[in-house]
Amino acid sequence: MMKRIVAGIMLLVASGLGVWWVYGNLTWVDSGVRRKKEVQEMPLSKYNYDELRERGGIAGEFELGGKIQAVIDRRDNCVGANCLPEADYSFETKQFKFKTDGRWMSGMINMPNSVLECAMNLKNDCSAKKVPAIVMVRGFAETAGYYSGSGSWRIADRLASKGYATVSLDFLGFADSDMPSEDILEARFEKVPELMDLLATVKSLNFVDSSKIGIWAHSNGGQITLSALETMGGYYPTVLWAPMTNPFPQSVLETIDDDEAGRIVRAKIEEFGQSYDFRQYAFENYYNWIDSPVLIHQGTADEWCELSWQQEVVSKLKGFGKTAELDVLIGDDHNLSKNWLEVVQKDVEFYNQRLGNF
Repeated sequence: MMKRIVAGIMLLVASGLGVWWVYGNLTWVDSGVRRKKEVQEMPLSKYNYDELRERGGIAGEFELGGKIQAVIDRRDNCVGANCLPEADYSFETKQFKFKTDGRWMSGMINMPNSVLECAMNLKNDCSAKKVPAIVMVRGFAETAGYYSGSGSWRIADRLASKGYATVSLDFLGFADSDMPSEDILEARFEKVPELMDLLATVKSLNFVDSSKIGIWAHSNGGQITLSALETMGGYYPTVLWAPMTNPFPQSVLETIDDDEAGRIVRAKIEEFGQSYDFRQYAFENYYNWIDSPVLIHQGTADEWCELSWQQEVVSKLKGFGKTAELDVLIGDDHNLSKNWLEVVQKDVEFYNQRLGNF
C-alpha cells in the first residue's frame, strides 16, 4: 500500500514537472516569437537614442585607397585667399574605405607627413608618432557630381597643414560607398551610427592619438554630429558651421518641397509617428548626454539655418552645465564665405587649446 502511495506521489510530481517544463518552454517559445515579431514590426527602434547609446560605436575594417583626382584638380585650379599655399601641403591625401554595419563607406583622409611612412602600413607600430585627428561631417549634397571630400576638403586642408589628420566621410550612397537603406527614414537615421562607427574606427588607427579626436561639421552634418555626441558620449571637441538644429521632424518637414517627392516624405513621417515616439529620435531631448565642448558659428544672413536655433542650442547646453559657445557673424551666409579665413583660424585655435596639438 505504502509503495503505491509513494509511486503515486512520484507520478504526480513527475507529471507536474512535465507540465511545468512544457508550459515553461511553450511560454519561452511564445515570448521569443513575440519578441521576434516586435523587432520585425518595429525595425527602426534600433535607431532611437537609448538603443544607440547602448550599442555604442563599433570599429570596422579600414583600408587606404588611391589619390582623389577631383580634389587634386580643385586644388590646382583654386584661386583666392581661401586657397592653401603650396608650401603648406605637408600632408598626403588618400581615399579610404571602412566597414560600418557590414557595408563599406568611403571618404577622404589627410595624413601629416610626420606619420605618413607609418600610416601607409596600418599594421606598423606608430606609438611614438601619433597625431590628433578631426573627423569631418559634411552637409547636404547631391549624388550627381559628388566626390570624396566634397563639402569639407578646403577646411580639411587647412587643419592638415596644422598637423592634424583629417577624416571626411562620404555617407552610404555617395562616392565609392555601398548603398544605404531603401527606407527613406532609415537612410536618414543610420547616418548617426555610421558616424559613431567612424569615430570608433579612427580611434583604432595606428597613427592617431585616440585621446585627441575632434569633430567638424556643416549644416545637416551638424545635427548628425550632435546626435552622435549624445549617443557616443566621450570627449570630442566639436565645431559646427551653420548646423541644422531645427528639431526633428520639423527639420525635414520644413525643408521639403510641395511636390510628389515631398508628399512621399511627409506621408512617411506621418506613418512613422503613428508607431514611434519622435522624441526618442530627436537630439534636442538628450543634451545632458553630451560630454564635449561645442563651438557654433552662425551667420545672420543664412537662408537655411536660423540664429535663434543656435541660441537655443547653446542656452540649453549651458543649462546642463556643458561647455558651449556661439560665434555670431553679422551678414554672413550658410557657408560663412565672408569670414571664412577668420572662422578657420578660430577653429584651429579651438582645437589646439582642447586637443593640445601645440
